[in-house]
Amino acid sequence: MTLGKETEMGLKELFKANAEDYMLLTLLANKLEKMGKVEEAKILREKALVELAHASGIFEKLLTNYDVSGTLEQFAKEEGEEHVSEYNNVAMKAKAEGHAEIEAMLCAYAEQEKGIAEATSKVVAMLKNFAKEEGEEHVSEYNNVAMKAKAEGHAEIEAMLCAYAEQEKGIAEAVSKVAKAL
Repeated sequence: MTLGKETEMGLKELFKANAEDYMLLTLLANKLEKMGKVEEAKILREKALVELAHASGIFEKLLTNYDVSGTLEQFAKEEGEEHVSEYNNVAMKAKAEGHAEIEAMLCAYAEQEKGIAEATSKVVAMLKNFAKEEGEEHVSEYNNVAMKAKAEGHAEIEAMLCAYAEQEKGIAEAVSKVAKAL
């Protein structure tokens, strides 16, 4: 069942909040551990895992009840446009306030965000291309060799290759479905 707009927006916000809380608690636990405060770090890690479980549960509900087609492509677009822009914007503010080290860090992060977006786009394109090749070329090749085997009197090879062609077709359909879902 498709989620209502309010529920969908609420779940997305809760997911982000829990993911952020998980990261913050984990980073704080790491810092405490480096300071030798092992017990305090352990407590925060336990709480971080609760936040992660909440984020995971919400994420599963979103995946189950939300049309996720194009999610990876949307992620790549946001990563390339919004995130890079946000990093650069904050970097310029830091520079204006005299924080060159923060500006340098954020500009480096912006470049990494751009790389993440490019890599994600490449993965989506690769999957789509793989599905196309698998569906067109591989199935055709199997069927072509199967027909040659049949013509030469090798019915067992023909049967095997025809079965493989069907499996290749299934692989192409599955990869295509995954690519569309991403």
